[in-house]
Amino acid sequence: MAGGQITNVVGVAFRMKIFTAYLAHETNSFSPIPTNLRSFEELGVYRTGMGPPDEDIALLKGSALFYKEAMRRGDEAVVGLSAHAQPSRPTKRADYETLRSWLLEDLRLAKDVDIVLLFMHGSMMAEGYDDCESDILGCVRDIVGDEVPVGLLLDLHCNVTSQMLEKASFVTACKEYPHTDFEERAVELYDLCVRLREKKIQPKVGFARAPMLGLFQTAQPPMRDFVDHIMAREKDPGILSITLAHGFPWSDFKDAGAGVIVITDNDQSLADTRAAEICEEFFALRERGQARLYSVEEAVSAALANEEGAVVIADMSDNPGGGAASDSTFLLKELLKRGADNAAVAYVWDPAAVEIAFAAGEGARLPLRIGGKISQFSGQPVDLDVEVVALRTDAMQPHIADGEPTALGRTALVSSNGVEIILNDVRQQPFSAEGLVAAGLDPWSKKILVLKSSHHFYANFHEKAAKIIYCDAPGLLNGDAKKRPYKKITRPIWPLDDITQPNVTERAEAS
Repeated sequence: MAGGQITNVVGVAFRMKIFTAYLAHETNSFSPIPTNLRSFEELGVYRTGMGPPDEDIALLKGSALFYKEAMRRGDEAVVGLSAHAQPSRPTKRADYETLRSWLLEDLRLAKDVDIVLLFMHGSMMAEGYDDCESDILGCVRDIVGDEVPVGLLLDLHCNVTSQMLEKASFVTACKEYPHTDFEERAVELYDLCVRLREKKIQPKVGFARAPMLGLFQTAQPPMRDFVDHIMAREKDPGILSITLAHGFPWSDFKDAGAGVIVITDNDQSLADTRAAEICEEFFALRERGQARLYSVEEAVSAALANEEGAVVIADMSDNPGGGAASDSTFLLKELLKRGADNAAVAYVWDPAAVEIAFAAGEGARLPLRIGGKISQFSGQPVDLDVEVVALRTDAMQPHIADGEPTALGRTALVSSNGVEIILNDVRQQPFSAEGLVAAGLDPWSKKILVLKSSHHFYANFHEKAAKIIYCDAPGLLNGDAKKRPYKKITRPIWPLDDITQPNVTERAEAS
C-alpha cells in the first residue's frame, strides 16, 4: 500500500514507492532533421520489466539519477519509460503519442505510488503538441490524482509554461551550462517531494517571465556570479528552490523564452516578489551574459595567431545538441583556405562518407566528398583527397549530464592537407577529449580544434585549451535571432524587439 512500509524479497523495508520516467527532446522548430520513434530507439529505450534497473544504468539515462537516490534512501523505485532523442524537429504526432502511452502504461503498472519523479527537457514539441511536458503531466495527474507529489526536473534550456507549474508539485531545472549539476538537482527535487508527501512543507510557486532569447554561459562571469548569488538566496528563510529557466531560443511557440521560478514554504507573496526581483536581475544580464561571437574569418585568424597550445573553436551554429545537422563546412573550408596545417574538426555527421571510408579501409587514400549535405545551413560539400587514418565501431564519450558512456556510432578519422576530420554516423556533439581519443585523434597535439558544440565541451576542454573562441558561422544555430522565421512566439521579446524591462508575471499554485 502506498505510504506504508513495503518489504522486498530479501527483507529490506522500503520507506516510499517512487515512480520515475525520462522522456526528453530539445525541439528545434527550424531544424531540417525529422524526429520519429526511431530517433529515440537508436539511442536506446528502457521500459518497466525489461530487466533489473541496476544492470541497465546507462539505458536508464535521466531516470538513473532518481533510481540511484531511491536506492541510497532505501526506497522502492519503479523505473518507467526512459528515452531521449538528439535535438531536431518536432516529433511525429503518432510517435510522440506512442512514447506517451508507454510512459503512462508503465505508471499504471506501478500501481499505488507515493511520488512521481519525471525528467524531461522542457522544450519538447510534437506535431499537434507545443508543450509535451504539460501534456504528459496532465495525463500523469489523471492517473495518480492530486495528492501524490509530482516532481519535474528540466534542462535549463526549458521554456516554462503556467500549465507545467499548475500540474506539477515542483518544477526545477539544472543551474549550470554546461549541465554538470543534474545529480545535485535530482537529489534536491527528490527531497522536496518526500517532504511534501510527509506534509512537512506547503509549496507556493512564483513565476516571472523574462522576455528574452539567448545562450547564457554559467561557467564565466557575469553569469557565474549570478548563479552563485541565486544559490546563496536559496538559503534564505522560507525559500525552497530557485530556478533560472534560460529558455530555448529555437522554439517557436508562445511561451518560448526565459523565466524565474521561486518556490517557498507557504508564502505566496515571497514567491511572487522574489521571482520578480530575480527576473529583473536576470533580464539585465541579457547582453553581458552571453559570449563574444567571432565570424568564421575572425575565429580562424585568432586561432592561427596563437603561438602555444591548442585553441578550441566552438562551431556553435552547427551544434547537433541544438538541432543542427553537424555537417556544415564553413570552418573546414576556412581552415583549408588559410593553410592551417595542424588542425582537427569533430564531429562531422556524414554517414555516407563513413560508409565509404570503412569500405576503403585504414591506410587507404581516396577522394572523398565531406559534409554540406542536409540543408542550406550546411554549406557546400568539400571535396578532398584523404587518407583514412583510423576506423572505429566502438568509440564512446562520457555524457555531460551523468558521465555515462555515449556511443558515437561508427567513426572515421580522415586527414587531408594537415587537417584531420572525425566523421561519424550518429549525431553527437563533443563532450570530452576522451571521445576524440577513442576515435583515433590526439587532440592536444593540434594547434586548432574545431568542435561542433555550443558550450557543453567547455567543462572538459577549458583547462587544457590555450584559448576558446566562440564562432558564429552561418549555420542553423547562428546568433541572429531576427532572421529566424518565428510565427508563434509572443512579442515583444528581446532581441527581436527593443525592450528594456520584463513586465509579464504569472502565478501558479503547486498541486
